[in-house]
Amino acid sequence: MSRNTASAHDAAAVPADGDPRIGPTAAAPRGAAGAEAPPPRSVILVGMPGAGKSSIGRRLAARLGLPFLDADTEIEAAAGLPITEIFSRYGEAHFRDGERRVIARLVSGPPVVLATGGGAFADAATRAALRRAGTVTVWLKCGHATLLRRVVGRGHRPMFLGADPADVLQRLMAARHPLYAEADIVIPCTDESPDATTRRVQEALAAWAPPARLPVALGGGRGYEVVVGEGLLARAGALLASALPSRRVAVVSDAAVAALHGPALRAGLEEAGFTVAAEAAVAPGEASKGFETLHRVLEELLAAGIDRNTAVVALGGGVVGDLAGFAAAVALRGLPFVQVPTTLLAQVDSSVGGKTGVNLAAGKNLAGAFHQPRLVLADSATLRTLPPRELRAGYAEVAKHGLLAGEAFWGWCERGGGEAAVAGDPAALSHAVLESCRLKAAVVAADEREEAAEGGRALLNLGHTFGHALEAECGYDGALLHGEGVAVGLGLAAALSARLGHCAQELPGRVMAHLAACGLPARIADLPRPFSAAALMERMRRDKKVRDGRLRFVLLRAPGDAFTASDVPAEAVEALLRDEGCGE
Repeated sequence: MSRNTASAHDAAAVPADGDPRIGPTAAAPRGAAGAEAPPPRSVILVGMPGAGKSSIGRRLAARLGLPFLDADTEIEAAAGLPITEIFSRYGEAHFRDGERRVIARLVSGPPVVLATGGGAFADAATRAALRRAGTVTVWLKCGHATLLRRVVGRGHRPMFLGADPADVLQRLMAARHPLYAEADIVIPCTDESPDATTRRVQEALAAWAPPARLPVALGGGRGYEVVVGEGLLARAGALLASALPSRRVAVVSDAAVAALHGPALRAGLEEAGFTVAAEAAVAPGEASKGFETLHRVLEELLAAGIDRNTAVVALGGGVVGDLAGFAAAVALRGLPFVQVPTTLLAQVDSSVGGKTGVNLAAGKNLAGAFHQPRLVLADSATLRTLPPRELRAGYAEVAKHGLLAGEAFWGWCERGGGEAAVAGDPAALSHAVLESCRLKAAVVAADEREEAAEGGRALLNLGHTFGHALEAECGYDGALLHGEGVAVGLGLAAALSARLGHCAQELPGRVMAHLAACGLPARIADLPRPFSAAALMERMRRDKKVRDGRLRFVLLRAPGDAFTASDVPAEAVEALLRDEGCGE
């Protein structure tokens, strides 16, 4: 058949976008006795000409008990022409279009091992089709010298005809390596035997687990994903490439985090061809979240020559995320923005939802903007570098989400999940992050700008009216961490709910006991300094959640049943504060 009719045939065989068949079916073939069970996804081998995709692909397919397919062979069979002739007759653009259709058809059915042509994965639409199909892509990464020995004399490669292979390889590697870096797995290849390389690919596949992806569904095509998993910093460029308008970024971090995680992030970005146009570092701590630091960061970014396609990457905790997000919102009237949270507090709360801002003398977050990120990358490995106090403080937001979500998540917290998380247990931390982000994503999608008359996104402020007042009174000097203020605030919110008759009288005791078991301050008396009830009341009256001069609280009827209330008597709040140990 002609190349044109082959393209039409393949297009008809490909499912519509958004509805590809993913994973194995009942008809998935089995290998010889003793072969491993097929993985639930097709395995796609990508890389330069000469990387060994076909030879390794055949061996890998035999080991996995899957069919092996070669994309170039399939294209030639469909077109009835060798690839060199397809190129000469119709040009590369037409070939790539047909190649894309053939590959989409091949991965739309039961799992296979597929070796692709060297230029296939360099095509953005082909990469997107492979992601939609749920495949696992493996880059066989070979050095220039190894590739040159393997391709010399190969006349069936159109790009090598009449050209110096060394020059062609150098040019292709420079153009394609940043795109190959988007593969799920990278296997550095040497001159070892194909069997040895195949064994390493198989081991990498067995160890590989895709990161969890939680959608934040917003209108107008502004939705994004929260990606949670281990080792995401090293793959930052690969994960960000499809979410950003260009491969140019400016990184904002604090000095401590930049020293710990900046090199891994930079390497992950550069491997995928990103240019880091600027790196702005601020001092660690809440004191950096102000207009003076914001002004300095903006000047540094603009001096580096950022443009409207340059994305701001926030690497750090909640302070950096809020500050960098606000900078992105106002620089050049709005830049793309990515959250890379490195603290538990930021991963479970502040990185999701688009709230950005800085503090004023009058209170916390009183100047800011809603500016949604393009992506959130929560690398679980960064939590291992947190000081124990920071980890505990971050857990306060997890407990808050448990109270908002209901007995399933709150019960997990109480039954030991919380204590395991603050002890650094990886599985517990992963569960805490995923479930917290799941709850927050749903709330944000339903009420993005906190405009619901009752409930909605305002419910995420459970414990925060009290907590913010305590933080402001401490002067944001690090004596009281945000999460510690929230922990005390959760206990106070539960106690106020019980006093007003909204919840069972034992609920405040449950909340406070759990927080204390996790090493958090649960009551005002647990804090290392005294507080004035009158001063805290004044702070709360200046809180941004105040409506028409009336205090607004999030209260509880039970775990999973929270509501907003603007009719709470001020005297009841003040009496609670005094009973909890506050002075005049």
